[in-house]
Amino acid sequence: MCNNKFLNFIDSFYESERQRLSNFIPIGIGTGISLYFFLDSEPNFLLNIAILILVSGSLVFIKRNRWILCILTTLSLGFFIAQLRTRTLDTFMLSENNKNPLSLVAVVKSCEKTEKGLTFIVSCIKSKKYPKLNKLQLTWRGKRAIASEQEYIPGSKILFYVILSPIYPQAFPHAYDFKKRQYFSGISARGFIIKQPKILEKPKQTSLDIFFEQIRYTIDKKIEKYLPTKVASVSKALITGNKSGISKEIRRYFANSGTAHLLAISGLHLGIIGFFIFWIFRIFLCCFPRICMFYDTKKIAAIISWIVVLFYLGISGNSVPSLRAFIMHTIIILAILMGRRALTMRSVAIAATVIMIFSPEVILFPSFQMSFGAVIAIVAFYEQTWEFSRFFKILSNIMATTLVASIPTTIFSVYTFNQLTLNSILANIASVPLMTFFIMPLVVIALFFMMFNLAQPFILIMGYGVRLLIKISELSAQLPGSYFVMSTPTAINMVIFIFSGLVLAMIHHQIRLYGIAGIVVGVIYYYCNPTPDIFISPKSKVVGIKTKNIACFNHLGYFRSMTAAWTKSIGLEKRENFNSKICKKCVSKISDNTYSVNTKNQNIIITDDMDYYSKSKDIIFLDKNNNFAEMIYLPSLEYKSNKLKTRPWS
Repeated sequence: MCNNKFLNFIDSFYESERQRLSNFIPIGIGTGISLYFFLDSEPNFLLNIAILILVSGSLVFIKRNRWILCILTTLSLGFFIAQLRTRTLDTFMLSENNKNPLSLVAVVKSCEKTEKGLTFIVSCIKSKKYPKLNKLQLTWRGKRAIASEQEYIPGSKILFYVILSPIYPQAFPHAYDFKKRQYFSGISARGFIIKQPKILEKPKQTSLDIFFEQIRYTIDKKIEKYLPTKVASVSKALITGNKSGISKEIRRYFANSGTAHLLAISGLHLGIIGFFIFWIFRIFLCCFPRICMFYDTKKIAAIISWIVVLFYLGISGNSVPSLRAFIMHTIIILAILMGRRALTMRSVAIAATVIMIFSPEVILFPSFQMSFGAVIAIVAFYEQTWEFSRFFKILSNIMATTLVASIPTTIFSVYTFNQLTLNSILANIASVPLMTFFIMPLVVIALFFMMFNLAQPFILIMGYGVRLLIKISELSAQLPGSYFVMSTPTAINMVIFIFSGLVLAMIHHQIRLYGIAGIVVGVIYYYCNPTPDIFISPKSKVVGIKTKNIACFNHLGYFRSMTAAWTKSIGLEKRENFNSKICKKCVSKISDNTYSVNTKNQNIIITDDMDYYSKSKDIIFLDKNNNFAEMIYLPSLEYKSNKLKTRPWS
């Protein structure tokens, strides 16, 4: 009886979703990719291939319950793609500090100006000591770097004097893994430049990447020439995607107001530019009756729009959101040329599948998560029939779109940045029209006139819009409720949120309502799930204790990024040293290497003193106040675990 009900349910679900089954392919591939990256050890590659062949081959011979085999095939395909990408890339990762200065010759891929100096990405490295180096991220700080008038144009061959260091490892489990990201970016190490780099050879046109980097460099220099520093830094982010020069204060304004997405080259930017070019050329071509009589001006304008967006993609840095937007824009153009409906969930699915096949690692990073989360929610919302009054149609669309897109992006923002913003709707209602109707059209006009060296007036006018954009974010960030620090959701919590959201957004069967129930369960689970009370760094150099309103650490200073990340991950904003007055209430020092801690009315002794530890016989000890306490022994710095086969990026 139950079996018949289940089969009837499958039949009804299939009939409801038959036209949209292809939309679920990227979900299976993405799940397989995620499973690969969340494993603790590297799986057997040959076994992975065998499973993929077995499962996909079964589709040919087995007729019954093929939907199960389809799910398994997409999962195994995603798993295989992720492992193949990892093995193919095989980036060499520096594992030890190089204390002595090193001279090396490299080609500049990008050179970005920051508040404190210059940041280089270099490749084609020639070094006797490290012949396997792929790409390096080099930082040159100080007054000489800021005042340097040398033009380190992309493509130049430069002699660098540097001190190299390994890339920071993951600070704690489930923290943002910057080292993994750099592995897939091909960056082997980071380094600090100790002497002014010497130009050995002027740039040569070696590749398309260098060509676009040179264009980006030229655009950035012209913006810096015509606009003040603060406005120029935001303008560069909007045009070329270069955010390195934006001050911490302005970053905080945009982050706390919920408008940080405007600083990243995203679908909004490419969409505005594509629509503006399409609209301009459609009007322009309609001015010529002969063209209108013999040619379809809509299709001509669409093709021109695609070419311009492709060029803008090249100078914007090819970020994941912009790639997603470009693929969807391409599908929209093809739909216009074929007379089909343009924006559907299928175009989102195609974009996601293409990106994951070529760069499966992007599924782990916030740019992919937020971009696709927002666009899936928006498309699902507008697939329904919503009638807004004509008078308030633009305002209603902006409010509805912002609200719908904010739900998934908020979840990923809390997971990655531990941040919740409640004023984003208000700030976006003011910022998005300013971007759409003033700033981005002027960006297009300014880029066009840069070819004739006549862009100054348009850049200056655009600067007024950027000033207003900064002011809106500043005012919104200062309103009550603009910024809350939230603890990091667990992996299980994120799985509940993601799949519940996908059920709600992508399924048209009546079970989509269970997606709402799943989101409610996710919220309840989030607030019921406890956060860690004690933090111990990978090499046991840093110990942190969670109190009611503050996090206490035995070291800050050099470990500030690690301690700040853990403090935010447990939902706190402030951190102090063990020696501070507020921390002394719950932490007392027994010796240089031993601390007595009281957290949640539980006494704990933390030590890396082997003598102190060896004197104890049981797992329950007495602290200096003769209270029972649990002992935590920190392993020595030389301790290394050989239980698991490490991943290539670890």
